[in-house]
Amino acid sequence: MFICGFIFVQFMRTKILGRIALAIALLSSLQAAALASAAGAGQDRLQEAARLISEQKFGAAREILEALLASAGEHALPETYYQLTLCYLKQREWKKAEKTLQAFRRSSPENVSGVYLEGYLLFSTGRYEESLKVMEPLVARNPEHAASHKVIGLDQFMLERMELAEAELKRATVLAPEDADAHYYLGRIYFSRNNVPSAVAAFQRAAELDASSVKTFNHLGQTYEALVQYPAARAAYLRAIELEKQQAEKSEWPYFNLGALCLKEGRAAEAVDYLQQALSRHPAWSEGKAKLAMALVSLGRQPEALSLFEEAVRLDARNAEARYQYARLLTQMGKQDEAERQLLLFEKQQKP
Repeated sequence: MFICGFIFVQFMRTKILGRIALAIALLSSLQAAALASAAGAGQDRLQEAARLISEQKFGAAREILEALLASAGEHALPETYYQLTLCYLKQREWKKAEKTLQAFRRSSPENVSGVYLEGYLLFSTGRYEESLKVMEPLVARNPEHAASHKVIGLDQFMLERMELAEAELKRATVLAPEDADAHYYLGRIYFSRNNVPSAVAAFQRAAELDASSVKTFNHLGQTYEALVQYPAARAAYLRAIELEKQQAEKSEWPYFNLGALCLKEGRAAEAVDYLQQALSRHPAWSEGKAKLAMALVSLGRQPEALSLFEEAVRLDARNAEARYQYARLLTQMGKQDEAERQLLLFEKQQKP
């Protein structure tokens, strides 16, 4: 009787344990399925974010990626950090980009794209020598990596090592002929060396590759102006202005340059309008105030011009052209003592 009872208890225990094991197995299976489903959904969302990034829709991509990161926590896929870094870089949120890039590099320390982004981030935040220390070994390992050659060229450009910059940017355009930025900065180098025909060709190519670039059309206008092709220069500046109005990032330069061109052509009233728009984008700008003052002098509006010249030299005491024009206007207005004082300051500035 006792033996039968024992056997029955063991049987029931085995049966219960079996059911528990079955339940655990079923639960594990469901969890695995749920994880697989979540992973699949995560991959779909990553692909969607990648598509949005390719379409330059960084804000929309960022929303998806930040939501993925929040839901996955420390289990987030490395690709999530990588794509989010791209979004932050494009939106100039350097601190956030640095944080997500560090997370990506911890998980994928040898990933070439991660190393490149580190060098690019250093360049973007003005740490040019540090950027070179990252990029030069990368190019040594991957000599055909066009983007790295470009960033090295940009680092050298910002460090005013023009020959080194030119060599790297030329290499970048050979490896990636469709890279608008590489052509643009080559144009900048040519322009700085007064090689204006080559600068025009480089800027024209950059404009063909990126028809939305304000800086490219602005510099194209400057090169045409240097060649005394004023109608072409005006058209390029106007295109830059049209683009600038459509974009979130603002620039005073096309307005300033077109205003200066109008003044050069004797169209002072038109110059005033463009120069005022330039100053609305950069109010505390000595050069902009001085140029507007010169346009106002041409229109006989001396008191307004005088006030602007005063502001210009106060904002930047090293602005010799503003000080000279200020002294001239003071003389014209019969303020001889102050005119002489400003001329003395101007002459001191001209001494080596």
